[in-house]
Amino acid sequence: MILFIVLILLGIFLGSMDGSPITGGLIGFLGAWVHQLSNKLQLLTKEVERDEILRRDAEYEAPANSSQEAVNNFRDSKQTDWVSTEEQLAEPTLQALTVEQPISSNSESASKARDDAWAQSAHDSTQTKQAAKKETPSLLSKAFGYAKDWFIGGNPFVRAGIVLLFIGVVFLLRYSLEKGLIPVELRLAGAAGAALTLLFFGWRLRDRAGAYGLILQAGGIGLLYLTVFGALSLYGVIPASVAFGLLVIIVAAGVMLAVLQNSLALAMFATGGGFLAPLLTSTGSNNYIGLFSFYALLNIGIVSIAWFKSWRLLNLLGFVFTFVIASLWGLGAYRSEFFATTEPFLILFFLIYVVVAVLFATRTPVNYKDSVDSTLVFGVPIIGFGMQVALVQDFEYGVAISALVLGLFYLLLSKVLWKRYGQSQRLLVETFLSLGVIFATLSIPFAVDGALTSATWAIEGVGILWVSIRQQQWVRRAFAIFLHFAALVALFFQAAFNLFSSVSTSAFANGDFVALLLITVSMLICSRMLSRDFEGKKSYESGISKAFFFLAIGLQWLAFEWEIIRFGLFDEVVNLHLGYAVVASALLWLSTRFKEWNLIKYVMALPLVLMSIAGLRVLESDASMINDYGVFLWSLVLIALSIALYNIQKQERFGSALKGMHTTLIWLVAILLTHEVHHWVSAAFGSNNAWYIASLPLVGLSIIWLIMGRKVWPIKDFSDTLIQTVALPFAGLSAVWVLLSLASSGGAEPLPWVPVLNPLDVVVALTGLTLFKLYRQLAKTSIKVGAEWMRYGALLIAFMALNVTVLRVLHHYYAYAWQFPSLLQQPVTQTTLAIVWTLFGMTLAWRGNRVLNRKLWFAGAALLGLVVLKLFLVDFASSGTLARVISFISVGGLLLFIGYLAPMPSNPPLAEDEQLKKEEADV
Repeated sequence: MILFIVLILLGIFLGSMDGSPITGGLIGFLGAWVHQLSNKLQLLTKEVERDEILRRDAEYEAPANSSQEAVNNFRDSKQTDWVSTEEQLAEPTLQALTVEQPISSNSESASKARDDAWAQSAHDSTQTKQAAKKETPSLLSKAFGYAKDWFIGGNPFVRAGIVLLFIGVVFLLRYSLEKGLIPVELRLAGAAGAALTLLFFGWRLRDRAGAYGLILQAGGIGLLYLTVFGALSLYGVIPASVAFGLLVIIVAAGVMLAVLQNSLALAMFATGGGFLAPLLTSTGSNNYIGLFSFYALLNIGIVSIAWFKSWRLLNLLGFVFTFVIASLWGLGAYRSEFFATTEPFLILFFLIYVVVAVLFATRTPVNYKDSVDSTLVFGVPIIGFGMQVALVQDFEYGVAISALVLGLFYLLLSKVLWKRYGQSQRLLVETFLSLGVIFATLSIPFAVDGALTSATWAIEGVGILWVSIRQQQWVRRAFAIFLHFAALVALFFQAAFNLFSSVSTSAFANGDFVALLLITVSMLICSRMLSRDFEGKKSYESGISKAFFFLAIGLQWLAFEWEIIRFGLFDEVVNLHLGYAVVASALLWLSTRFKEWNLIKYVMALPLVLMSIAGLRVLESDASMINDYGVFLWSLVLIALSIALYNIQKQERFGSALKGMHTTLIWLVAILLTHEVHHWVSAAFGSNNAWYIASLPLVGLSIIWLIMGRKVWPIKDFSDTLIQTVALPFAGLSAVWVLLSLASSGGAEPLPWVPVLNPLDVVVALTGLTLFKLYRQLAKTSIKVGAEWMRYGALLIAFMALNVTVLRVLHHYYAYAWQFPSLLQQPVTQTTLAIVWTLFGMTLAWRGNRVLNRKLWFAGAALLGLVVLKLFLVDFASSGTLARVISFISVGGLLLFIGYLAPMPSNPPLAEDEQLKKEEADV
């Protein structure tokens, strides 16, 4: 080791004299390395010869009876094996003979019972189908029966009379309004009195046959609706707040009466009269806000009744009145400026009848035939969406957004109902789920061009695959897989056509990209479903799961990069890739919920790859990372990725992958932060001074201190790994930086240069302190490193830094030019270096003597010998008389002093093996 360092120093020095210190150092290193290899080869040869001698001695001393013992052991083992084998062969045979007869007997009886069961089941099934065919009436028969019962059953005269009376009162009020015959207040008071009279007698006669009292109550409630509506909209004698309160009271009274008497007829009369009242009293003023507000109250009453009663006809009556009248108004009077006041009513009516449909299904008796009202379940979204299309058709993407929101609503509703009711409402949940998938799928073709039609195939394939897995139908699963490949082929043909078309599109908002995104998302969902174990799973389906996974990830990435190239978004490369990395990190975090989906470990590095691309773009452009949205995006992606990695670590998954991710992430952050520091330092001081050079290792040194602290996540959980993969490489790079920084003169304008207290020397000292701290830290861990190499390497770097400090003093204080080899050829330089080298060598020798370390003492002695050699080769030949005298006298005196103060320490005797190891270490 001593000869190694001496040859390197000698090569550097001699090379510096010729202007090539690096070349001289390399030559010295190679010479020392060759010498070291030669010595190691000699030692290895000696060890091989010694091992060969020991092996031969052991063979001659082996016992002669070893062969006989081996034969006896073999014989005993074979006899034991024969006995155990015969017992094992006999035992299963006896067991088989014992159980064979009972199995045969049970098989015959089970076969006979199964045949009888099949026959009985077939007979019962035939009878059930025939009975159902005879008893189930047609839809036309149902409608005719309802009409017949209403007109003929009960008391038809009362029913017809109340209807005619109601219409007559309406006409009378309208006539009196037109002619001005009766004061407004008197008209309204008379109508209210008549309504209350009907309610009074209706309640008194509620038990009379033919539902006489119920019909009177229904007429009274309808007349009260009409009175309040006329007072508000026609005459304006009461404010809207009062009218609203009265209508709420009437609705509550009607609901209470209908529920208390269990009367569907009362509810239908009250509700029907309320819906007809605004139509019969209309003056053509187009007061649609008052109309729809009134209808909203009526529908709230229907919801209240549906909470207690499963009255399907009442629900249908309210649905038909609401949406038919609203549609007729929309066709004749709607204008685009009414959107803000019309859209809330449409949403409210839609939600009301979705709630009614859910209440009907969940509150209908279990044995009821049709627990799901298909008219409301399918009619509400179809008619409601048709009206929504009419309202938003003038807005860009209005229809598409509406379809998407409607689909998401039904998907969420199906999830909520499934959690609340489970298997008891399976039909309703699956119906809403299918509606959600349908409307979400329809949003695609409504949004952009026809390219997205192919994506609908893939989405349908997801639904088919889900159902076929539950029903164990492998043919349908194969068809679902085929749909995805067909969707990809169709999309590629469409994309190829669009390349040659002149259609104006936007990046990431065109049909091709959105379609491919939807297809790949569908493929990922299918990959997840196929990766699980399920009944009837084929062996090839696991391979298809992996193929779908990697194909989807690859296509998404290629499509993303293609959009950037296609639309020339090269100035946005950094922000776009960071945004993509944020999305990928968020999806990685979401995917951690699927603990058994191990394929995600292959995409853990995707956010890092995207961040690396963005980082390369930053380095290439020499721009700051905090321009535009840089700070926000970089921070967001780091937070998102850290959350995802933390969740994966909590699940104790992908340990080796996590180590690699954290290592790579820290390296990437260190490189980017170093670039950022350099960018701002160069902007403030320029790039040709000590400020710029001193800023190079700051980030790396900070990270080393963080790793040694072991207090923050993920360092405290991966400390040993990060020391090996981050801290030690950073330490090596810092040492290289120290060597490279020696080429600088150390000028740090506008500050004057002061030895040790200038920016460059301060950072060099900080680097030395950091490396020393890391060396001490390694002693507390199980990490094995070349400690001796680190010590001698540190001494070498410290010695070179000391020499450069001397040269900088001569440059700044003696005005010598910072040029080589002219600076080294100055007599003052050679004399100063000789003294400094001697002092350094003396320090090493003195320290070696104090701690009884012969290696350290020899290192100091070698350096002093190198000083003497320099005196004769350089100083004696090229120095002037005074400089030569000073060099020789100073060095000689110092050598005498160190020889007296620190003689060579004694060497205790060693064993033969220890002596061999010592010689190898010294070499």
